[in-house]
Amino acid sequence: MIFILNVTSIKKAINKKAKKMIERGINFKKCMKMIVVVLLYGAFTNVSAQEADEIISVYEGSRVIHDDEIGFDAYPVITGDETINIVEGYLRRRFALPPEGRSAYDVIQNYRAAIEGLGGTIIYSTRDARSQRPDGKRAGDYFFQSRVNHTRNEHYMAFPRGFREYLAGKITTAQYDLYVIVAAGTGFQGRPAFELVTLEAEPMIMDMVTLEGLQQGIDLHGRVAVYDIFFDTGSHAVKSESDEALRVIAQYLNNNPARNFLVVGHTDNTGGYDMNMELSVNRARSVVEKLVSDHGVGNNQIKAVGVGPAAPVTSNTSDEGKALNRRVEIVEF
Repeated sequence: MIFILNVTSIKKAINKKAKKMIERGINFKKCMKMIVVVLLYGAFTNVSAQEADEIISVYEGSRVIHDDEIGFDAYPVITGDETINIVEGYLRRRFALPPEGRSAYDVIQNYRAAIEGLGGTIIYSTRDARSQRPDGKRAGDYFFQSRVNHTRNEHYMAFPRGFREYLAGKITTAQYDLYVIVAAGTGFQGRPAFELVTLEAEPMIMDMVTLEGLQQGIDLHGRVAVYDIFFDTGSHAVKSESDEALRVIAQYLNNNPARNFLVVGHTDNTGGYDMNMELSVNRARSVVEKLVSDHGVGNNQIKAVGVGPAAPVTSNTSDEGKALNRRVEIVEF
């Protein structure tokens, strides 16, 4: 089963996340980019949550043997029989024994239903994980490599030898992507066991847009926030300093003609709501016009959308926060 927790304090959750990131040496501005504690979740689903690792919890009745709250790290998500993606985000790993009478398959199917029930998608699943060789390496080796610096629990460390079932899913919200990875099989003393990995991954934010960055951001998150498309205050005319970013975005779009995208304009909260909504859609339209007229992007491939101040990535209470909220996003749809 999944446990859905009510929001108790947005400020408390953000402060907790910031404290953990700062302790790991991440500066304040980077924290503000990475803190994607989705407490607006109920606006997009029927779910409220205090933390990402509480949206999807441990299978009901299970006994947790080991719990690693690792913090910000990279994690290999298996995406196919022979492929993986390395995803960065806030990582937590739990190793547990399901209740008596529950199999590894029961665990996997429970999490599949939970992910899909929250509007998420299944990235990859297999019932024969031990035979897979993603990127030429045994699937179990990725588990060992990822946790080796965080624990010495012998049963937990030995688990890759016995796991068979594997499931990777993603739940996308307005603020971040929650990756849910579950491996299940035989643990110690011949009993079923499973490992639940949750990873909060920030949307790709680009200070300088690159073709590789666009590809990675769209493939992993379905969207990229671009900060080097420039406008004068209150204006929707695209400034000439934006030419290189537009060229790279156009190259990516022209390399992927069968895929459709939204160009989404975002503003901070300075000024009236109606003014910002109009400004954001006009800026998005200006970007689309440039991409089509100057760079040969197909008119039917991209659509302009403006959401004004409705989807901030952080608080508007500081100049730094406002700067992060003023952006153009490329979103696949």
